[in-house]
Amino acid sequence: MRTRNLVSDEKLRGGFYSPDILVDLCLKRSSDLLQGRHNLRVLEPAAGDGAFIRGLRRSPLADRIAHIEAVEILDQEAHKASQTLEAARLPGIVQTSNVLDWDRRHASQFDLALGNPPYVRFQFISAEDKQHALSIGAQLGIPGAAVSNLWIPVFLLAIQRLAPGGVFSMILPAEFLTGVSAGRVRAWLLEATTDLSIDLFKPGSFPAVLQEVLILTGRKAAGGASASKTVRFFDHNGGTHQWRHEVSPAAKTWTPYLLNPEQESALSASMRLEGLTHLGNEARFTVSTVTGANDFFCVDSATVKKNDLKQWTLPLLPRTRFARGLTYTAAEHEQLSDSDASAWMLSFDAARPSPTSNSRAHGYLSRGEQAELHERFKCRVRTPWFRVPVVQPGQLLMSKRSNLFPRVIVNRAGVVTTDTIYRGQMLSSSSLTPDDVAAAFHNSLTLLSVETNGRSFGGGVLELVPSEVSSLVLPASADARAQLGLLDHVARTDPSPEALIEATDQFLPQWIPGLNPDLLRLIKEARQELQQRRIIRSHGKFYSDSL
Repeated sequence: MRTRNLVSDEKLRGGFYSPDILVDLCLKRSSDLLQGRHNLRVLEPAAGDGAFIRGLRRSPLADRIAHIEAVEILDQEAHKASQTLEAARLPGIVQTSNVLDWDRRHASQFDLALGNPPYVRFQFISAEDKQHALSIGAQLGIPGAAVSNLWIPVFLLAIQRLAPGGVFSMILPAEFLTGVSAGRVRAWLLEATTDLSIDLFKPGSFPAVLQEVLILTGRKAAGGASASKTVRFFDHNGGTHQWRHEVSPAAKTWTPYLLNPEQESALSASMRLEGLTHLGNEARFTVSTVTGANDFFCVDSATVKKNDLKQWTLPLLPRTRFARGLTYTAAEHEQLSDSDASAWMLSFDAARPSPTSNSRAHGYLSRGEQAELHERFKCRVRTPWFRVPVVQPGQLLMSKRSNLFPRVIVNRAGVVTTDTIYRGQMLSSSSLTPDDVAAAFHNSLTLLSVETNGRSFGGGVLELVPSEVSSLVLPASADARAQLGLLDHVARTDPSPEALIEATDQFLPQWIPGLNPDLLRLIKEARQELQQRRIIRSHGKFYSDSL
């Protein structure tokens, strides 16, 4: 995570503006829900240079507006927004203010809330603003919701300011669907709003920001009215497709609802089958060694030899791509060490000789200090700074981030890893072995749970945190280990990544007897669809359909 001095002023205030195509869609969705209402009071909590004001002037809502209240923190941008408001001949005012300060001073209610809340991590805002941000969630009965990013409290305060029956349409980061902090917000929305819809897009909607966005639209439930748990989805990746789901307030993420209803029902039915377990019931996956400077502490054999570092080395798997199969052996690591890959981790623990007594090793450390590595946070909190707390090898290996899907690998070589690869240890209570887990993991149902439990980033990269790894489903079969050799061979020899999944799926009816062919077909389709939806984010065409 970058510190304040390394982040631009625009990034610190979340100052990336909304393209007209998204503004106009927000206004269309809003107009559909407002259904001819007049004398509208409009709130825009993060006005920027007035993109939504210009959009309102273009929209059929222009003649139905009684007042616009726009808030913008920067004087220069607020002046632009004020000029835009004047040029549009719309009634209203642009307030030059931090929106959290504005919220403390005003108590007005509105009929429509529009905007693109600032995307600013909490580390970059003041303690006072953090406290007020947390109080906004608490007032709505969702304590602790706003603990990661400013967009959450700004979004919530906008809804809080709506009169009963008021409409909102906001451009939000796609982490709304999967983020842990946003989970409380998602559940609250199902209780407090109606007519929810989500429009999905590829990343790149904002210049210079690798951030996938969506549009969330809905209506604040009127007093006494029951909220609706039905959510409509519009997908604009490669044309416009739409569907709707009854969404559970208990859902950890909303990723499963990106599936069509038949696929989502198949997923729900499969999760109830006998023969399944959660990976967390069988093994514990945790973060591996955090060095603070991988380029310095993870080295190739040439660097080891040049600096006489052999006595301080541990065998290292730097990336799972260097393990071609489902097992990683000592022979493979020997081959890796003969290459220019970083096959060794430096461990200057207290049980080993001091590197300062070796002239070449001491020189290596000195070069690290010249590069100011000892000033990095993870290094400077250690004494001495170069003594990395190495995490012992795991029985299993799994990459933290992946492209198509993560692989689970049996660590036969006993290598250590950095925090780019999770280490897995079998629980003493499990009847399974590491071989069972590695053999059974790469099937369509488990990998569908990877897609629904994980989160994705710019370019479609998939990430799992340890708690999400624990929640993955897995066939609980002690017969799986017998197929490890065959599946390991497929992984090593077939160039198609799908070949390993197809080969593993052949054994699913044996491991999960209730998984009939129709159910398995839908599970396969669902996994492929979510995977492609994630991957296409890096190159999908932005929508141009008339909606």
